[in-house]
Amino acid sequence: MGAIRVSGDDRFVEFGPPGRRRQLRLHDYAGIYAEPGLYERIFIDELDMRSSYEVAAIFGRTLRQLERDPADQYVLDLGAGNGVGGAALRALGVGTVIAVDNEPAAAVAAARDRPGVYEDYVVADLAGPHEGLRAHRFTAIVALSAIGIGHVPPDALGRALGLLDPGGVYAFAVTPTLLPGSRDEAGRASGYPAFLEELLANSTELARRTYVHRKLGDGSDEEAVAFVGSF
Repeated sequence: MGAIRVSGDDRFVEFGPPGRRRQLRLHDYAGIYAEPGLYERIFIDELDMRSSYEVAAIFGRTLRQLERDPADQYVLDLGAGNGVGGAALRALGVGTVIAVDNEPAAAVAAARDRPGVYEDYVVADLAGPHEGLRAHRFTAIVALSAIGIGHVPPDALGRALGLLDPGGVYAFAVTPTLLPGSRDEAGRASGYPAFLEELLANSTELARRTYVHRKLGDGSDEEAVAFVGSF
């Protein structure tokens, strides 16, 4: 596959052997998922993305504190991608994991690279109604790396959380610009600060952790804040 190079403005990735180098937009997920292992090479190896592991870890610690057996959990992996997060949930011992993502290539990549991780993979518009998921009785909704501007909008997260029964647990992470009280113009325009303020006011926050989500193309760190809560 050759060396991976992410542009300093965090917009493009270049890869491939000498003489046959290719360039893709960094968030051209269909193109990236089409190349086996490329997503991991870019985001895990090159950019040291930690969210899948950090959110899974804080979710697992919370289950232990609640004395809930991971094997009994029925979890929706929101914005599942090619299954990196689903594999992290399975490593915790989670019994059932259902995936949803709006990118068809993600479902193909997950089946190719991590067969058996998901009992079902639903390809659907994350911002639309989750009718295909209503037959499931989820004990937890987890988004392992997909929350943020241009990814999962707040109304999509809200609809997903609406699938939880009372006592259900949520776990996800956002960038600090999306937190309640944010002064970041783009963050406020996303609707996330107001959404999170309401969510945290109407649920019980069980855990919170600030960590480095990944490195940006210029080498700087992008922070994230993980939340776990319950209704």
